[in-house]
Amino acid sequence: MNTRNFKCFQTVYEERNLQVAASKLFLSPQGLSKMIKSMEEECGTPLFARTKDGFVPTESGIVFYEKSKHISKEINEMFSAIEAASSKEKRFKVGFAAGTIRAIDIPVVNHFMKSNPEIVGIWDEQENEKVLKKVLSEEINCGLVVGKAEAPGLVAQLIKSVDIVLYVYNGHRLWNENSVSIMDIKDEPLISMNKNYRIYHDVINACHMNGFNPEIIAHVGDGVTIRSLVKNKVGIGIAPRFFDDSDELRAVSIKDAYTWDVYGVYLERSADAQIAKRFLQEIKG
Repeated sequence: MNTRNFKCFQTVYEERNLQVAASKLFLSPQGLSKMIKSMEEECGTPLFARTKDGFVPTESGIVFYEKSKHISKEINEMFSAIEAASSKEKRFKVGFAAGTIRAIDIPVVNHFMKSNPEIVGIWDEQENEKVLKKVLSEEINCGLVVGKAEAPGLVAQLIKSVDIVLYVYNGHRLWNENSVSIMDIKDEPLISMNKNYRIYHDVINACHMNGFNPEIIAHVGDGVTIRSLVKNKVGIGIAPRFFDDSDELRAVSIKDAYTWDVYGVYLERSADAQIAKRFLQEIKG
């Protein structure tokens, strides 16, 4: 008997219905029924009475349920403690600002993480400022952020620069333009990265500086979605130049636009500064 048996029994006990319990466990009713019967044989007594109203626990079944819940709790706590101990051993943590994973060579980063067991390899993108704050508070050891950050003791190394462009679809009035100004997007349905991305706030500020509010009709979480919406003529989009031109969509340069710069940041005084330095050198290539 194992913890999986416990979970199956507990689900049948709580649902009182074999079909419903089987669905929740992603098992067939026949397979679950055999498992319950095997448990009863191992216990040497029926755990349920099969009635027209469903599976009704016997007195032995009630005892088994209460004891199995306690055992399950102890086992879960044990694995949580093991995981916590393992996390302490993996002391080096890397944070990614939204969008930065697309800018890096993922196989290189993945290989480096797997080759250095002290690194916690969690691919989790968060807001730019949140990643920076975690580095400064030493909650994480290294971060990839957009834009050069400055703070006492903070090392910022440029990893990659990407042009910011306007994606337009074939047939749009700006299709044949070599470059556009920010004023050219006034009154245009605009597709933008969402508020988790620094580029969203930069676009809003640029429009305000030019005296208008942009008509943002879609806030998305990745460049691929912008590309898809623009190709389907939902609107035009501003994003880093990650995609090649095609017959359906092309990138138009934006006058006076800044580049989308990804920086690796870490604290110089950190005990793991050397690992951070090696990590950034590796992914910069």
